[in-house]
Amino acid sequence: MSWYRKNPLFAIGLTICTLLALGELALIYERWAASRAAAKRLEQRQVELAGMAQLLPPPTREVATAIEADLAKAQASLASMQGELKGRGPAAERIRSAKVPTARTDAYFDLATFVERTREQAKKLDVNIRPEAARLGFAAYANEGPVQDHIEPVFRQRLIAHYLVEALIEARPRALLLVKRERTLSKADREARAAALANGEPPPENSGEDGPDYFTIDPRVSARVSGYIDTSAFRFVFIGQTAALRTFLNKLASFELPVLVREVEVEVATLEEATAQTPAEEVSPADAAALAAAAPSVILSVPEAAGAAKPAPKAAPSTRESRAAAAIPIVSKPLSKFTVTVEFVELVPPAAAPADAPAAPPGS
Repeated sequence: MSWYRKNPLFAIGLTICTLLALGELALIYERWAASRAAAKRLEQRQVELAGMAQLLPPPTREVATAIEADLAKAQASLASMQGELKGRGPAAERIRSAKVPTARTDAYFDLATFVERTREQAKKLDVNIRPEAARLGFAAYANEGPVQDHIEPVFRQRLIAHYLVEALIEARPRALLLVKRERTLSKADREARAAALANGEPPPENSGEDGPDYFTIDPRVSARVSGYIDTSAFRFVFIGQTAALRTFLNKLASFELPVLVREVEVEVATLEEATAQTPAEEVSPADAAALAAAAPSVILSVPEAAGAAKPAPKAAPSTRESRAAAAIPIVSKPLSKFTVTVEFVELVPPAAAPADAPAAPPGS
């Protein structure tokens, strides 16, 4: 200690030199560790570069430009398809601008107005709506509106059914026998079904069985894809000539709404189906001929009843009358019973990213 007191300046200088030496050693070690980490990163980059060199096609600027062009085309095609699936024209605009009822009473009156106006339109076009189809697929709400959780999905089904039933009535079938739809799912039901499918489990069964309003579409013909495409299925059973079916399908093919025809079944309508619930006094001569054609037959002669009075002999028909009689067909076109199943298609919006998910780096 006495030496430090006698040479304070030298002691201070020695201390400073010691501290400098320790700092240099620490700096040297830090630079050595940094150089070692840089060498490892360089080695990794070299391995990645060697792997990229084996890629086909090679990652050159020309290939990158071609990939960017393909990506732009794919994005344009996707935007076009998304636009098509949103529909176009007055029908699509009516669905987009419609306000969902907020109360059960409002939903009930919305359905009642739809049914009443549709019946009036069918009456103007001489389309007979049978009692089984009188509520147009919404018989469950003949006396009250849907429960709160089902107001929105039922309202959307009503909008779609409005377009479909209107298109069918404008095709002028002879009679509308049935209108059925899929059971509606609340938001909680849809989330439960999506979660089950995501976990590879079978979706929960819809409550209840098929009834006057409902049916279950065969999943093998459905366009529904969990997480990507959702659908609403409808089924129509009607009687008419083939022209009515053709007109109805052509209307759907215009794709004013994204509706796909999934099944079409055709069978000859029976006489009972063609004439049921059709009062005789309301049947015109032309309608009577069409209804009788539902059970087609060929009548070449009618045997006279025993004891029937023979008609008085008539004068020989003229040439013009003979040709007119010969022009009458002896086989009329039969009425057919058509069952058409369709699906309204809509894209499922992508799921929102969790709030705690890390943000993607720029340019990724």
